[in-house]
Amino acid sequence: ALHAATGEVVAFLDDDAVAGPGWCEAFRLVFEAHPNVAVCTGRVEPLVLETPAQLLFEMNGGFDRGNQPTRLPEDADRALHGWPAPLIAWAISVGSGCNYSVRRAVALALGGFDEALDLGDPLAGGGDHDLLWRVLEAGWLVEYQPAALAWHEHRRDLTSVYSQIIGHQRAVLAFLSKHAGRASLKSGAPLLAYITWRLFKPGVRLLRRGLGRDPLPTSVLLRMWWNCWAGLSAYRRAQRVARLRRELYAA
Repeated sequence: ALHAATGEVVAFLDDDAVAGPGWCEAFRLVFEAHPNVAVCTGRVEPLVLETPAQLLFEMNGGFDRGNQPTRLPEDADRALHGWPAPLIAWAISVGSGCNYSVRRAVALALGGFDEALDLGDPLAGGGDHDLLWRVLEAGWLVEYQPAALAWHEHRRDLTSVYSQIIGHQRAVLAFLSKHAGRASLKSGAPLLAYITWRLFKPGVRLLRRGLGRDPLPTSVLLRMWWNCWAGLSAYRRAQRVARLRRELYAA
């Protein structure tokens, strides 16, 4: 935790990541300068690129989001990967929990992190994006600040990297389906459109693979596609697992 002039901020760093010089200070400056920013994500570069698996993770997109600061929702009118994109796409692309900070009071007021996400095998992720999206829905701002730099040690073997990439896709669809099921007709339309794109994106990647323009093998893309569809119903199952864990710990 760190203290900005506007209250306590909690910063998160994965256990396989290393903070760069001035990491805490970069976050503190953002929160002090912009009282309406509730979540700030930082830049994540690879710690080493020594194995084919680590190189493939970077070729697939990695964690790095570049050196240009971004503030949502005001910057969401910019092109994302060269295309116009809805705010929900920006919310997923603006950073990750690997390098992440949030105003503690805001997180608590919004119910904290969703315990049904980031559960490992049931859903290996999504909690960072979920809180970030709820922050935006509540009217707060989100910033990506590349000055808050960290280096991540990517997994060294291909099997682990494939599982990580596939698990992330499953978790993203679970997080999206959670919010689509609770959204109004007006706010739900962009979510449903984006979910549709995410469901069929692996098919587009398969076509690119056939042209030699995608780094993932066909078998992995097929597993990813299946897991995207499975993600639509994964959140409810993860909720049951989270509830059972709470009951076990309370016993």
